[in-house]
Amino acid sequence: MNKPWNIAVVGEVYVDHIFTDFDHVPLPGEEVFAEQYRREAGGGTVNTACALARLGHHSSLFGVLGSDEEVWLRSRLGSFGVNAEHVQTSELPNALTVSMSTPSDRSFLSYAGANRRLADYVALPETMTALSSAQHVHFAMPLEVKLAKTLLPALRSAGCTLSIDPGWRKDWFLSSGSIDVLRMVDLFLPNESEAHLLTGHSDPEQMLQTCISLGLENTTIKLGSRGAVAFRNDRMYRMMPPDVRVVDTTGAGDAFDAGFIDAWLAEPI
Repeated sequence: MNKPWNIAVVGEVYVDHIFTDFDHVPLPGEEVFAEQYRREAGGGTVNTACALARLGHHSSLFGVLGSDEEVWLRSRLGSFGVNAEHVQTSELPNALTVSMSTPSDRSFLSYAGANRRLADYVALPETMTALSSAQHVHFAMPLEVKLAKTLLPALRSAGCTLSIDPGWRKDWFLSSGSIDVLRMVDLFLPNESEAHLLTGHSDPEQMLQTCISLGLENTTIKLGSRGAVAFRNDRMYRMMPPDVRVVDTTGAGDAFDAGFIDAWLAEPI
């Protein structure tokens, strides 16, 4: 049995308002009623941290909570076994997202709130020290190149392995510094739209080949219902997903990140 890893997950924390079981996403001026609604802790950081905890790892979340939702969020994270002792509290309202999820896709409307303090929080010396105690650090956020050049080498020197899923951040992917940041991590886990932004290609294998040519050898591209493509040990892999009944696609890519990190860490060194 593989030993559980001590994993830190860094990034934005949201309160999600999730609407499901409806005919279609409303057009401008239109009202559509959903049959199902729930309020949940969300965002890629939360989803991946909770999934890693469910897989048996010692999962710690690093982010900024709004004081209006702090008590509820700490309780909810704790119910999944996620350690939240290192989070920071802000006077700003907590970030929130309205999620409209269908069996094939999802749409989001979000408010940044306390996440506006995230970059400053990650740059704090005490945050860096706490992150250094993890064996693996996953960034569910884009990292600006100036911060990355300070933070990532320090984490490597402390013995941490690193992964990143920046999420849909168009300006970040189109910036000149994004490649420099991605070259400093061990695993890059974009979805198809994000890989297209970075490479300019639409074919998954061409996107992957371009990532490799940019020095991003350990890239895995998530393709939704079509599975994923990856490059490993000079070989390209295309993996189809298992046949399951889809209930809700919200957080599917974040759960994939957790499963992939779990399998990657279990590989013999």
